[in-house]
Formats: sequence, C-alpha cells, structure tokens
Amino acid sequence: MFRCDPKSTPVPETDRAHMSNTAISEDQVESTIAGALAAGGRFGLKVAESKKILREVFTAVSDGRKTGRQLRLKASTLNAYASAFENPFMHEARRLLGQ
Repeated sequence: MFRCDPKSTPVPETDRAHMSNTAISEDQVESTIAGALAAGGRFGLKVAESKKILREVFTAVSDGRKTGRQLRLKASTLNAYASAFENPFMHEARRLLGQ
C-alpha cells in the first residue's frame, strides 16, 4: 500500500513534527527512495518508469533554493524551507540516479 511520507514532501523540518509517518508498503517500516522504487511494480510501474518519475521529481525540487531566489523569497523563508529540499531523501535520490 502506498502512502505519502512527510519526510519526502517539501515540508520544513519544524512542521514535520506535527505530521505522522507512513510506510511505502506493508513490508517496509523505514521509508526510503529505494523502497519506493522497489514497490513500483505493485502499482503497475516498470523499473524504468519509476526511475523516470524519480528523476523528474528530483530535478523539480533539487534547485529549491535557486527557485526561491528567482521568486524573490526572503532569505529567512529559504532558510526555513531548506530542510524540505536538502535532506537525506535528496541525497539518496542523487545516489540512485548516479548524480
């Protein structure tokens, strides 16, 4: 069963304390990008499709700070949201994508 993990959505660390964690599947307690890729077949996705989606999402959020500056967000706002875009999930995605 796929459920969204608040650690993988663009939510600052301070707000995550108020959200519940959910698992990617019944077999996995810890949410990981690799686990989500492995569960893709259960949702009709081939490995290549899952990696394509991961690459698209990674590309969209990997420059969160740069995008924020382009939108003229205050430095304090960018700093508050930094943990939403610079976190272990991004490091794992980068590694899995070979970047």
